[in-house]
Amino acid sequence: VHVALHSPPMSETLFQVTHTKIQSFQRCRKQYWFSYVSGLDWPPSRDTPAAIVGKGVHRAMRRLCETDHPEDAEHELDAYLRMPKHEMTGPGTEHHRLAFELLANGVGAHESIVSEDRYAELNTWVPSASRGVTIRAVIDRADRLDPDHWLIIDWKTGRYDLDEITDAQLDIGHLALRTALKLPGQARVTAIAWNLRSGMQRVRALTRDDARNTVDYIANFAARMQATSEFPATPGPHCNFCDWRDRCEEAISLERTELTWLDDDWERAAEPF
Repeated sequence: VHVALHSPPMSETLFQVTHTKIQSFQRCRKQYWFSYVSGLDWPPSRDTPAAIVGKGVHRAMRRLCETDHPEDAEHELDAYLRMPKHEMTGPGTEHHRLAFELLANGVGAHESIVSEDRYAELNTWVPSASRGVTIRAVIDRADRLDPDHWLIIDWKTGRYDLDEITDAQLDIGHLALRTALKLPGQARVTAIAWNLRSGMQRVRALTRDDARNTVDYIANFAARMQATSEFPATPGPHCNFCDWRDRCEEAISLERTELTWLDDDWERAAEPF
């Protein structure tokens, strides 16, 4: 079976939604305003060792999926980590060692999958004119196990994953796969978030009805996002990873904030912290 991949074009009239966009709105509405409402140019992403290792391993896993040759993946990862701007993860560092350990685990994962065909980093849009949204997703890997059974994988490299967020990401990936490859209604999709550090797998068995429910949820949530006119900050640990924090007064003042509102006797007695 040959399936031609033609990603539908983005619509200028439909509200564009991604997993990241939804997460931003849920995490901090001011971050969402900065990113998607303000019209400001996005600041450069902040390089951290974890982010560099994660991106490098994902690039290597793509090469592995494309060619089936581990040496291609190893060369890609090595070249990426040796870039001058990635000095903090270069040869001789603990981060460099970890990256190649994760890749070795990825090679083992790759070799354990037996499929008829596979795709690396399937990037597509799912338009729904009746619901007024178009949904974008990037799937790290998609495999056809048999004509009516597909596998999608989202590679993870962090220390831990939040199940609810991971499930939402897999659901959007499933929707994108089913749409892009025009899967028959009876086709089953197994969606896995596969952590290359711990070996843990978060598995979801998804059907066409699940895809329909995903579209409905996203359309309903998108309506709320579009109707929102107030974007207060909700500062917290996520500020450390926010590219906008240098422009956000709430993030800047977070560490120096004094809890003067605890001066009331009853609040002191409650000892909420």
